[in-house]
Amino acid sequence: MSSIDSRELFEQYYQSEYDFNTASLSQEEIAEIKVLAREKRVDYGLAPMGTNVFDWIRKQNSDIRFELVPFESEKIDGMLYIPTTGKERAYIVLNANKPLINQIFTAVHEFYHYLKDYQKFKDNPYVCDFSMLKDVNEKKASRFAAEVLLPEDALLHEVRSYLPKMKQRNIKEKDFVQYAALTLYLTMKYQMPLKAVIYRLAEEGYLDKVNKCIENYEFIKKVLQEIKIYDKYVEELYSKENVYVFPCSSIYHDMEKSFSTGNATKESILEDAEKLGLDMDIINEFLDADSGLEAEDAEDDDELFAIINARR
Repeated sequence: MSSIDSRELFEQYYQSEYDFNTASLSQEEIAEIKVLAREKRVDYGLAPMGTNVFDWIRKQNSDIRFELVPFESEKIDGMLYIPTTGKERAYIVLNANKPLINQIFTAVHEFYHYLKDYQKFKDNPYVCDFSMLKDVNEKKASRFAAEVLLPEDALLHEVRSYLPKMKQRNIKEKDFVQYAALTLYLTMKYQMPLKAVIYRLAEEGYLDKVNKCIENYEFIKKVLQEIKIYDKYVEELYSKENVYVFPCSSIYHDMEKSFSTGNATKESILEDAEKLGLDMDIINEFLDADSGLEAEDAEDDDELFAIINARR
């Protein structure tokens, strides 16, 4: 088996920090994404989903599993991994070193790839290559995640509720401070990354000077982390702990089952495990244990053949 440099591999197979600006998508593409998002989140209406997305995705398709992997590279947010077992199983792998609020967005982003790209990659190599940040599919996946987490109708409702409080008729008349206050509120309520909220306002036509907000992104984020009324929400959403993806079937258990039932070879298991950066000691433990059973089975067969030949 050839040696695989996992760090080099993930430079090719990572989902990088999202390009939330989806302005280059056509009206037809955006309309299609809106329909799909509305269809998938129908049970939620205008209600925020936030941390419920993990359970929501599992209910959408029971063949999807989540796995948290503490990737060293900050470039990796997540990926869609499809085993070579011929089954319909797929894994949404999340970077456990990213804040929970990023993991929420990543999960929905990768779910779009599962919905739209699964068949393309099912019989192809193990990990979907989403490394082209400017790729149209990546923009579609990000727009889908934004539409699911903060749908158009919910955003309209929030804007209409916000305007009377500020005593203004048009959101475009607001100054930077008022925009910042609105983005902070939406970030906490809908549990979507701050940068994604800024672009979401621009996508739906509520924000003209998106570049000014992006230029001041770090300042706005710092303010968010200092507002006392948001303390407990910020503490959870910006921590790396994610208790919402468990309990679920472990990728190690599924790999072991695939190997023991003959649906995956030892070589493919090792290759998949290295690509995902899994603990190779755990992998080798069940591979070696199964090899021991194969040796015992071979000895039993030899004994059986000897008895049969003696009786002949």
